Amino acid sequence: MNEEDLKLLRSKIDEIDNQLLDLIIKRTSVVDKIGILKKNNSEVVDKDREKNVIKRLLKLHNGKFSKDSIVRIWREIFHTSANIQLQKNNLLNPKRGIDSIQLYTGGTSKAPGIKNIIKLSSNESPFGPSKKAIEAFTDCSSNLSRYPELTADSLQHLIGKKHNLNQDQIICGTGSDEILILTILTFCSPGDEVIHAKHGFEMYPIITKYAGAESVIAEEIDYKIDINSVVDKISDSTKVICIANPNNPTGTYLNNDELRILLKRIPENIVVVIDTAYAEFADASDYDKSFALAEEFSNVIITRTFSKAYSLAGLRLGWGYGSKVLIDMIKKIRPPFNVTSGSIAAGIAALQDDDHLKKVVNHNSKIKEWFIEELNNLGFKAYKTQANFVFVIIPETNNQNAKKINEYLLSQGIAVRYLSTYGLNNAIRITLGTKDHLNKTLLLLEKFKKNNE
Repeated sequence: MNEEDLKLLRSKIDEIDNQLLDLIIKRTSVVDKIGILKKNNSEVVDKDREKNVIKRLLKLHNGKFSKDSIVRIWREIFHTSANIQLQKNNLLNPKRGIDSIQLYTGGTSKAPGIKNIIKLSSNESPFGPSKKAIEAFTDCSSNLSRYPELTADSLQHLIGKKHNLNQDQIICGTGSDEILILTILTFCSPGDEVIHAKHGFEMYPIITKYAGAESVIAEEIDYKIDINSVVDKISDSTKVICIANPNNPTGTYLNNDELRILLKRIPENIVVVIDTAYAEFADASDYDKSFALAEEFSNVIITRTFSKAYSLAGLRLGWGYGSKVLIDMIKKIRPPFNVTSGSIAAGIAALQDDDHLKKVVNHNSKIKEWFIEELNNLGFKAYKTQANFVFVIIPETNNQNAKKINEYLLSQGIAVRYLSTYGLNNAIRITLGTKDHLNKTLLLLEKFKKNNE
């Protein structure tokens, strides 16, 4: 190494850095003047202008600096400029995107004046957990003063054994949500992009903002994610793609061929999360319940949960499977002892109770076609489902809409999920509970329609 040449080049870099700083200061003074001209603070953040500026700069860029870095830098400049215009310099400022997070609301579980509400709003099991899981959880109470296993190794071992997977390629978390969070935090920097469906799981855009990243919306065809739209939305800034399969809240899914076609069109440096929280309920012949795609594609992670079919929603337990190189990266930011002793014990017991799982899944398969047909007979648009819920479009009339139906059912002691937070003001989602509970729901819907014709 020639020290003199190196010193000379570094001095040139210093000179350029000084010029950059001077330009940033000049830009800031102009931004400040723009802020004074804007009367309404809500108009300060102009996402369309940000998009157009970045697009223009990328066309001009012909250097070796990566395009995704260019995008990240300019998105940070826009974020800082907005703070200047809003005069936030001396206030506590969260990182990019946090201010715009709409808090996750979840399914309603309470109604004024009603004690025993029938909860069909959160896709929980109507049968409760396995007795073996309850016993295993209870037996852990004497060890509450001790930390749990560092990495939930015993649970990972049994998951691997049950599904014929390599234990080293499994990661367990506090619900599959934590696996999603860890994945996005591992691969996304502020200003990067995450692609997900327009009506995908509500947590995807929220988790994206945890990393300061940007949501890019893939379009749908009849509420099913359009694989061509996913591919069209990919850019140099795309780092993660999230696909719920089956999808929550619509119950639609991509079959094995569609998924494989999509994955072959996605660059290998983009991580694809296939969120299969409802996989145990899927009974379509072309739905792939295996983990073959994670074996075939090194950039794929498939997530599962114990909340739904295994009836352990209260314990928040989930896991993911992917290539060793992918999982090893994510494990670097996993907190120690992130899964509790009781959750590990209950998860192991639940995995070993095949009879309970069959009971839950068989009930779902038997009841869903009947319930969908009855809803359609009432004049609603109920979609076929591969999950434990039914997505229902409510035709709007002068006296009927999804909001009114949701409020009426709640007043009668039945909680369903009104999907306004998904941007679906004309839709509700109904968990497939017991037949008695679903019959009561149908009777109330019929009564509502008669009273509002």
